[in-house]
Amino acid sequence: MQSNFHFIDGAIIVVYLVILSAIGFYFSKRQKGIEDFFLARRSMAWFPVGLSLMAALNSGIDYIMQPSTIALYGIIFLAGTVSWIFLYPWVAYVSLPFFRRLNLYTAYQYLERRFDVRVRGLAATIFIFWRLGWLATALYAPCLAVNVATGGQLGVLPMIIVLGSVVTLYTMLGGIKAVIWTDVIQFCIMFGGLAATVAIVICNVPGGVPEILRTAASADKLVLFPPVPGAEHAGFLQKALLYLRKEDLMFAIILAAIVGRMAGYTCDQVMIQRFQTTKSVKDSRQAFIINAVGDALWMFGLGFVGLALFAYFGHHPMPKGSNPDYILPYFMSTVFPAGAVGLVIAAIFAASLSSIDSAINSCTSVFVVDFYNRLFLKRHNATEDLSPEEQRSQVRVSRMATVAFGIVGIILGANIGKIGPMIKIANKVIQPLTGPLLGLFLLGMFTKRARSEGALIGGIVGAGVSFYVAFGTDIGFIWPTVFGLVATLVIGYAVSLASGPPVKSQAGMTFKSVMKQPEVSAREEAVAD
Repeated sequence: MQSNFHFIDGAIIVVYLVILSAIGFYFSKRQKGIEDFFLARRSMAWFPVGLSLMAALNSGIDYIMQPSTIALYGIIFLAGTVSWIFLYPWVAYVSLPFFRRLNLYTAYQYLERRFDVRVRGLAATIFIFWRLGWLATALYAPCLAVNVATGGQLGVLPMIIVLGSVVTLYTMLGGIKAVIWTDVIQFCIMFGGLAATVAIVICNVPGGVPEILRTAASADKLVLFPPVPGAEHAGFLQKALLYLRKEDLMFAIILAAIVGRMAGYTCDQVMIQRFQTTKSVKDSRQAFIINAVGDALWMFGLGFVGLALFAYFGHHPMPKGSNPDYILPYFMSTVFPAGAVGLVIAAIFAASLSSIDSAINSCTSVFVVDFYNRLFLKRHNATEDLSPEEQRSQVRVSRMATVAFGIVGIILGANIGKIGPMIKIANKVIQPLTGPLLGLFLLGMFTKRARSEGALIGGIVGAGVSFYVAFGTDIGFIWPTVFGLVATLVIGYAVSLASGPPVKSQAGMTFKSVMKQPEVSAREEAVAD
């Protein structure tokens, strides 16, 4: 396969990976306890946390998936960015102040206070499976891109092993501070690579931006409300099935984005842990705004690249039978000048590593706090006035867990490509578990009536429903999260009603009750469970 990959491109990638490893070594001597390793002693400013959140939320999956999705379906899949408008009130005035008052290491400690240790364990398990799926996909995506962009010079499997080893190394050494500061660097590289990609694509489309828009309009890629074939003459139930099977519907895309992101900012340890590192709720809100604006710019930039590539390949067709996920890497391999290939590959790596390091660190925090400390050591309190030696022991365990999660991620990343195109991997593997997890927190936060039995059964049924919709039906890939959320809420509440009256001590941990507690400041270092 033809490729414009040169020595200078390889040098750029190697230097970038060495810098990331050096950051991990720099922070390695500053990890004296798990509050350093997981929360950075709540000392981080809002700006780096905001950049880190944006980098963690997005990944190399977007670099592969977003252009190919927009080229295939059109700009309708940019509708999900509207969800940020609806999400801000929820994050700023519900989830952020709520968790700040709880003062926890992991989000799932709340579920034991509200229900019992079984529900906490279920949620923690769901989260780990969710983030391992994300980790594997984020690891596979950039390696696929590198393989195509280098004309097969760099194999997918060797790159998965190298990339997975580097990210595991610096995450294991430096903890959350290393993760946040490497994410800041990766944020800059991500947008630098995106700017280069946009400029190069525009320069190579005959007619530039006007031709890109004309080609997109003529192929209905700018349509926001595509028709549903057969819906005009269908009955109510048949019409509902047609809508559920169609994957490019405006309201469905926005609804799925709102549910998925609500889950992220309510029950995703990646996000909750980031916000816990800031000095105050105000800092967390400012970080969220940076995150939202950065994400919108990122998605629209990649969406434009998708339209531009659609126009370019209208003049220069790809080989027949090419994987649609290869649209950007193939363009890079045949058109990009020397140096630019390395820059954009580094940007793809940056987008992925910022997600992978977050997934590994958050899975480690959940394992150590929710399983090792709570179930093995029987500690209800995450610290319990630990001695310096015990604190160092906690860091050692955390580092061993980090290595273990990194190895599992590498193994899964080497096999996840068998599922299909990237957009289906993302929605079938990553998203289904977010709905049930969100349902557990909503039951606990906003219903006094919910009991532990209901939450436990509701969460299990909701997870089963999500995966059944994803893999056992022909319902569109954007719906599993919503079905899982609804099933968890309905079954959880119904079982609670049938189980007897609410438990007074549990009902006292609802949102309204918790908000009466004072906010934890950056100076309060004791983290209670």
